[in-house]
Amino acid sequence: MVQTLTGPRFARALRAGALAVVREQETLNRINVFPVPDADTGANLASTLRAAAAAMVMPNIVTVGQSARAAADAALDGARGNSGAILAQFFHGLAEVVGNRAYLTTRDFAAAVRRGVDAAYQALQHPTEGTILSVLRTWAASLEERAQVVADFADLLAHGLARARDALAETPRQLAVLAKHGVVDAGAQGFVYFLEGISAIFRDRRAADWTRAGLSPQQPTPFAAAHAEVDDTYRYCAEGLITGTRLDRKAVAAAVSPLGNSLVVAGGGARLRVHLHTNEPQRFFNELASFGKLERTKTDDMVLQQLAGRGVPIALVTDSGCDLPEAVAYRFGLVRVPFTFRLGEESFLDGVDITPPQFYQRLATSNAAPSTSQPAVGDFKRTFARLLDTHEGVVAVTISSALSGTYQAAVAAAGLVDPSRIRVVDSRGVSVAAGLVAEAAGEAILAGKSLDEVERLARAAAASVRLYAALPSLDTAVRGGRVPARIARASRLFHLKPILSLDEHGATCRSGVALGFRQALKGLYRRAVRWAGGAPARFLIAHASAVGAAEYVAEQLRRYRGATDIPLVNLAPVLAAHTGPGAVGVAVRRESP
Repeated sequence: MVQTLTGPRFARALRAGALAVVREQETLNRINVFPVPDADTGANLASTLRAAAAAMVMPNIVTVGQSARAAADAALDGARGNSGAILAQFFHGLAEVVGNRAYLTTRDFAAAVRRGVDAAYQALQHPTEGTILSVLRTWAASLEERAQVVADFADLLAHGLARARDALAETPRQLAVLAKHGVVDAGAQGFVYFLEGISAIFRDRRAADWTRAGLSPQQPTPFAAAHAEVDDTYRYCAEGLITGTRLDRKAVAAAVSPLGNSLVVAGGGARLRVHLHTNEPQRFFNELASFGKLERTKTDDMVLQQLAGRGVPIALVTDSGCDLPEAVAYRFGLVRVPFTFRLGEESFLDGVDITPPQFYQRLATSNAAPSTSQPAVGDFKRTFARLLDTHEGVVAVTISSALSGTYQAAVAAAGLVDPSRIRVVDSRGVSVAAGLVAEAAGEAILAGKSLDEVERLARAAAASVRLYAALPSLDTAVRGGRVPARIARASRLFHLKPILSLDEHGATCRSGVALGFRQALKGLYRRAVRWAGGAPARFLIAHASAVGAAEYVAEQLRRYRGATDIPLVNLAPVLAAHTGPGAVGVAVRRESP
């Protein structure tokens, strides 16, 4: 009989519960359909509990107060996703009640659990029944009832587990989306797994032995697979950890809630972790920074998470200098590794933290010249490692190695992760030229080609693509130091507009000069038609806030070439930082007859 919960016992129980969740995380990922079917609930709970378990270092855990506080702090630091933030807040509320106590009785523990559950509910702007909250509430009520008549923790927890399982079975009747898919709530099921692991420790102390299970709390949690349905209401899952003095949870919630949904504000006092599904992650982070020091941020593209495991064995990766229509990117489950660009004191992840219209607005009001930096080796390394958890191989298509070190960074990362399962292709292009190469690779993947064959077809596409671009002004290039001011003055004086291209090695070259921007646009489609020759061809047009000019080029291609499907895309901000607004580029890929 165990009548007191000491620090070491609390630590062993938490480690056993966390281990149970880690073992079942893929099961949880597969049944994850609420609030978004992004197949990451198992990964998020596992990550959160791994962090808490790693903090349960026995020599440092003497009192139950110490163990509860260590678990709460570590869970808050390691929390991922909606369910992870809720669980972190549960631990936070529990630790507040436990305080500095050396041990707990069953009644003490039940009271602490009740406070933890209340804190979890308070963390959400709109608590939803039929989720982990319902199981937490039922479990807490059963513990309060049973603690009145039993002093044995094994009995108490067994009783609570039975009631939690009953509550789990009820979740499909509480949420229609669960009933539709014939599943229970993934977060609720994860918490039941956690309770099962805790109960097991009272029968077998080895239930907390991660080493025996061949696992470690310090290991990274694998990236989740995806579901067939895609919810794109809010694209990004954004999280920020802020520190300060007497942080006001309600004020923080009020400030960020208009920016999205699934808001969770976990923690209190000097540290808060805030979770939100949003389409404006940078604005979200700016709001958080107004309340305290923004210590840590995380932004996940939930749409690509949902698409990344679409039953194909090969994942497709590009950098954010590759432009493709979103519908095409969705079809391939394309994963982008973003560039970073800076404007004055502000730093942005390209394609994540700012949209093209926002970029042009900031560029027009800023005196600072924009600057860019390529993704680091570590960025590609993390992406490749995550994707290889759910795919047999990865093909990465990067912008031209003659213009950026991105290709070399991706190659280095592939060598560090698994060179036998990763292929890196130099597109020898940028923007829509790189996009056409990525599209060729994606089509080959969907056709069921092997990893080697996808690489071969992508390299062949790179040799068959050309890009032609026209700039209405050289002012942005002058601000960035890439073009001398005297050249820009001459261009304005004589109305000369350069037409640029990329050679067979992917290096920038001048393809001509036109008298006026309209003539430059005519030069674009004429060159594109000339490159296509008599072969079937695929065209793709990018523009920097110049829809009218892009439409003009597309219409001319339809008239003189007979092409019908010519998508227009926004030029990525990281590229527009070099061209400025108004630029238009057309890429053409010759296809085999």
